[in-house]
Amino acid sequence: MDLKNARTEINNIDMEIVRLLEKRFNVVLEIGQYKKENNIPIYDAKREKAVIENCISYLENKEYSKCIEGIYRQIMDSSKELEK
Repeated sequence: MDLKNARTEINNIDMEIVRLLEKRFNVVLEIGQYKKENNIPIYDAKREKAVIENCISYLENKEYSKCIEGIYRQIMDSSKELEK
C-alpha cells in the first residue's frame, strides 16, 4: 500500500469513527436526561471501568490496550460533559 492509499483508508475509517461517536453521543444525551430526571449521578466509576474492560476485550491485538483505555477515558469525559 502506498501513502496516498493508506491516507485514503485512514480518512474512510475516521469518517466511520465520527459517525459512530455521533451516534454514541446522541444516546449519551438520552442517558443524561434520564439521570437528571431520576436524580442519578453522572459519574459511575464501576460503569466506566466495565466499559474500558469490555472495549479492551474486543481487541485482537492486546498491545493496543493502553491506547484504547486512553481513548475511552477521553470519550467518557466528553460524554460526562454532554450529560451535564
